[in-house]
Amino acid sequence: SFKNGKPNGFKLFSIKPKSLYSKIGLKNGDVIQKVNGYAMDDPTKALGVYQKLKDATSVNLEITRRGKPMTFDYNIE
Repeated sequence: SFKNGKPNGFKLFSIKPKSLYSKIGLKNGDVIQKVNGYAMDDPTKALGVYQKLKDATSVNLEITRRGKPMTFDYNIE
């Protein structure tokens, strides 16, 4: 996703009902901007964040939905 000509996150599409993404509250059109405080404004950074999350016990997502910022917190057991 881009804002003012610069990447600002990853826009979600094709989230299906009853999928994991739907169950955790994400919707089509949401833009993931940060994961555990790491900016998601570059595909290379996104891969690095994925590696850091492998052993995480919690995940914090900062998203934008219809222009409004939202935060989701998840505990992983």
